[in-house]
Formats: sequence, C-alpha cells, structure tokens
Amino acid sequence: MVAARRVLIASGGTGGHFYPGFALAGELRRRGWQTLFLVKKEDIARPALEAADFPYAELDMTALPRSLNPLAHAAFLAKFFRSLALARRMMADYKPDAVVGTGSYVAFPAALAARLAGIPVYIHESNAKFGLGNRLAGLFCDRAALGLPVAGNPLAARSVLAGTPIREAFRAAPDKAAARAALGLEKGKFTVLVFGGSQGARRLNAAFIAAAKALKGDIQALHVTGRKNFEAVQADYAEAGLDGAPGLKVFDYREDMPALYAAADLVVSRSGASTVAELAHLRKPSILVPLPSSAGDHQRHNALALAGPGAALCLQEGPDFDAELAAAVRNYTGEPARLAAMAEAFPGAGIPDGLGAAAALADIIEKGR
Repeated sequence: MVAARRVLIASGGTGGHFYPGFALAGELRRRGWQTLFLVKKEDIARPALEAADFPYAELDMTALPRSLNPLAHAAFLAKFFRSLALARRMMADYKPDAVVGTGSYVAFPAALAARLAGIPVYIHESNAKFGLGNRLAGLFCDRAALGLPVAGNPLAARSVLAGTPIREAFRAAPDKAAARAALGLEKGKFTVLVFGGSQGARRLNAAFIAAAKALKGDIQALHVTGRKNFEAVQADYAEAGLDGAPGLKVFDYREDMPALYAAADLVVSRSGASTVAELAHLRKPSILVPLPSSAGDHQRHNALALAGPGAALCLQEGPDFDAELAAAVRNYTGEPARLAAMAEAFPGAGIPDGLGAAAALADIIEKGR
C-alpha cells in the first residue's frame, strides 16, 4: 500500500493569508494527501482548522519589528531561532513531501527549515506586491504561485499566475432579482454594497454614511459594518437622519456574501486580496478604497490591478474623501452603460478565476519541482 503524501502548510494571521492555504488543504485532502498546518501561537485560524479536522502545530513567532528598538529586534531573533529549531524538528518527524507558505511570518522559518532538509518549498502570494514573509520565504522556494500579477516580480522566473481561492459558495450565487427579493430590496433601484474587510474600515463606514445622506432617495444600500463597528455605525446613521430609511440595510456581519454581491450594482470596499479575487470572479464594478496602513501599501497595488484596465475605480482616503466618495457613487447611479463597460474590462486584468485556484495550486505541488 502506497503511503499518503504529506504537506505542511505555514499559514494564518489574516484571512488573505489563511484562506488560500485552507482551500489548498481541502483540495489536497480530496486527492489523498495528509496535511499539517503550522500557525503562530494562538492564531485566529485555529477554530477553522479544528472545525475542518486539520491538525496544526504552533510557533511562538512574531513579526519583524518595524522600529530600530534593539530590544525588540533581540526578542524577534530569539523567537525566530526557537521557531526555526522547532520547524526543523517537524521536518524530521513529519517528513513532508512539500512545504507551502501563504504569506504569514511563520512561512519564513518553515521555508528555511524545509530547504535545509531538502524538501520542496512553494509559496502563494495573494496580493499584487510581495509581503515581507513571502519575500523572505521566496529566497528558498522552488515555485511561487501568484494570486494577482506582480509588477517587478523578483521571483518571475519561478512564478506562475494561479489565482487566489474563493469560497465554493460563489459557484451557486443567486441572480440579482432573487437576491434583492430575499433581502427585501426594490427590484429596479440602484443598489450599492459597502463593506470593509477583515482589517477594519472605520473611515470608510463614516464616509459612506455621508454619501448615503447626500444620495438619499437615489440609491438603496447594503452596508456590512464589521462587528466591532456595528453599534457606532447605527448611531451615526440615526444622527444623519437615516435610521430605518427605506432601502438601507445595515448588518454587522453576513455569511452569505455571494447573495449580497449578486444584489448590488456597485461595490464599495477595501481592496484586500480575497475581495479582489471575488470581484474578478463576479466581474462586479467597484470603487476600491485601499487601507492606508496596509503593509507595503499592498492594498493600493491590489486596487490598481483592477483599476488599470478600467474594471474598478481606485479612490484613496484624503482630506475630501467624504465628498469624493459621494461624487464617485453618484457618477455610476443610473449609468448602466458605464457599469457594463467596467464589467467587460475584467479580462484585461488577467486574473485567474478564484474557483479554480485551489486546484491550480494543488497541480503545481503535485507536479513538483
């Protein structure tokens, strides 16, 4: 009997880093592979791994300090070398056939330990710019799989554009009429979906409330605030005189995002990698507002991947952001030809369909070096 092949996936930290590894693990499990995850200590990804019955080990690892504080760097190095030693023991005990890093900072010690053990190393970069974890892990990788085209890619000779996995729920998304009926929206009215993503969107929430007030009566909206912002956003809508306004649906969180996308004519959101992959799959016109504090300004690069060919508008936060967002939304209201042109521009972005990305990643690993 042939033993099952084994993969170790270093993942976690944020949804954009965790979900590609999680989707890959599901695909490889269907193909008969055994999977072990490597995550940072007390990672937020642990409940999802436990629910899916994926075993995991933890590294007490921290991000590279951004300051010049020598004590912070000393603490980082101590944790790094302990993490590297543990990763090396894991390579010896688990004996994986492949090691995959998906951008979190645990990927670097895992990739280095795998290289020292002669095990093939693969990374997946979901953003349009390499993060620090992947830049370091990429020094040891055999192949880099990209979710988006990366300008000035330092690993171009070893890279393949594979896409970023999105949830299977997008395969059976409802049509616009059914989605609007289920959400209690008017069938023919211009509809905006606004949400912030996992890294927060307090400023975006506030700006959209101002836009909704300016556009009252012209649009209906689905606003997913994020759980930590829900009460504050409700209070702000009440202060703006929009509490209970017809066509305004405010949620803290929604699991059925495919239905909300389907109901919308236009999306207003941050530009995390997973959001960009979902928009590309759906060919949904959007106004993308990059998170200003995103590491390496990667959200701006993600937004430009869609804005470049005309599939989205990239709108950055500035002193006049509230007015600019209201004007941008107004420019698309009642302009079906403009929205159609944006939808038709998506192929120009060259982004692979996220529904096939997990299989593409698994194929890369199974083909080996």
